Amino acid sequence: MTARPIFTVVLLLSLLALSQNPGTNSATQGQQRAASVGLAVPTYQADFTPVIANGVHLISWDNGHLVSFGAGEMREPVTLYAKTGKWLFEKWPSFEGAMKIYGQDAAVTSTGAVVLSVSAVSPDGAVADMIVEMGRDGIRRVIRTSPFYALRVCTTAEGTVWAYGKEYTDDRRGERRIHYPMLREYSFEKGELRSDLDRATLHVPKGVPVDGGKREFQMRCGSGKVILVSGPTNELMEYDLSASKLGRWPITPLPEGFYINGAAITASGEIYASAFRPGQNALTSMLHLHVNPLGVAEWTALTTVPSGGKFFVLLGNDGEDLVYSRGRSTPTLFWSAATKSEATR
Repeated sequence: MTARPIFTVVLLLSLLALSQNPGTNSATQGQQRAASVGLAVPTYQADFTPVIANGVHLISWDNGHLVSFGAGEMREPVTLYAKTGKWLFEKWPSFEGAMKIYGQDAAVTSTGAVVLSVSAVSPDGAVADMIVEMGRDGIRRVIRTSPFYALRVCTTAEGTVWAYGKEYTDDRRGERRIHYPMLREYSFEKGELRSDLDRATLHVPKGVPVDGGKREFQMRCGSGKVILVSGPTNELMEYDLSASKLGRWPITPLPEGFYINGAAITASGEIYASAFRPGQNALTSMLHLHVNPLGVAEWTALTTVPSGGKFFVLLGNDGEDLVYSRGRSTPTLFWSAATKSEATR
């Protein structure tokens, strides 16, 4: 038996052990769990009402705000909400001469503006890839990134935008070259500032998209770094902003059937993710990711419960609290602290 199946069985058993209903466990079991790892009872929650038109929407939590936007061809406006659930503004991204607009990802800046990765298509089929800043007054600033197509974006406290993406050919049927940086930092005033992560060094299984699908590739900015959690390659990447250096560590695979569907980096730099195993006896988990002394990123389950159609979606953080929903269509967001054992600190 290989090392991977052994780990998979052990981790799955630990996930199932943590999935027991705290209300049915003995006091001793509850004390043991509280002393090790867990997801605290929510200390705050708020209801949001993202607009759903004829398309598909995604939501993103960042810098004390929730943003809702159209995924793929945009059929709904970009909408921003405060932490209380209060509606702040709703705007369509529009460009002169564009026939269609496609949205990839969105984040919120420290000043409460929305940063959106979009592609505009003209009637003759020409495509312009952009990162735009939007506010109550509409589009404020634009960075033209073509041929770079930003799949994920996040923002720093300094006001810059980090993007992870691909370089496409003009016909969008393939990648432009073998070597190019997939991770790039942009300024709305100065353009591209720095870059890293050579495309040739990111190897995905045949038939698997580099962004993973099902949102399995997660990217977050915070605590002086940019993190990338790659489900397709089982790899954790961290770009240290002060040192301008990229670190990379293999991630021990999740048990078969689980996939990552959300991530967060807390104010202290701890990394967390949510995962889901669909199908019969579906399970949903909240996990802590840390690098062990051997240089391998390991998962520790905070909690695992039967999904019941309400799987965890980790949207981001608020200080040390994790901000998450139970499913993508629910209007309620929850704030919970994570407790970790000494072994994972």
